[in-house]
Amino acid sequence: MKIKIDFKVFLLAFCYLITKNIRVFSILLFFILIHELIHLISGVILGLKPKKITFTIAGFSIEFEERNVKNYLIKSKRRLKNKIIIDMSAPIVNLFLGIIFAFVKIPDFTYANLIIFLINILPILPLDGGRILKNILLYKFTFRTVNNVMIEISRINLIILTLIGSIIVVYLKNPLIAIFIIYLWFLFIKEKHYSNMINNMYTIISKELL
Repeated sequence: MKIKIDFKVFLLAFCYLITKNIRVFSILLFFILIHELIHLISGVILGLKPKKITFTIAGFSIEFEERNVKNYLIKSKRRLKNKIIIDMSAPIVNLFLGIIFAFVKIPDFTYANLIIFLINILPILPLDGGRILKNILLYKFTFRTVNNVMIEISRINLIILTLIGSIIVVYLKNPLIAIFIIYLWFLFIKEKHYSNMINNMYTIISKELL
């Protein structure tokens, strides 16, 4: 299993340090770790083997090895089901933890978990909510169609998030929110590039078959 650390994590930590929000960073980082560990545990319970773990600004990205299934249709449906379960498990745990900490009156822990839940549940690729919606749509539609639809859904939601985030940045005077939104745009652009590659591949294959 490979473990990779994105350099931008240290940049974000430095931003928190100079803005004297290292405590907030530590709390968020701890619960982001819990969030991704839930993804990991869910995958292991489903019988999947971790392939690569990448530490990024948005958390820990975990890739699992696919099990060897001879029937392609069964393999595809099982893969989609596993991905949906794995992606849903962590946000649900964050919501549950947020509710518990609200009852025991630990506001910092409550806000951290609710923020992680609300961000990850957004239907934006490559967040959990975006992946969940994408895999649900793949049950009914082609990979190419779903890619195109999810890119547009992600774009619209990112624009809305950027507008809301800009207001919050001005109100709270916290540039870290802007940095996070910019990073989400960076991730979205990468997803869009991947989607374009898929579309080009389908176009080439279609022409070859004609």
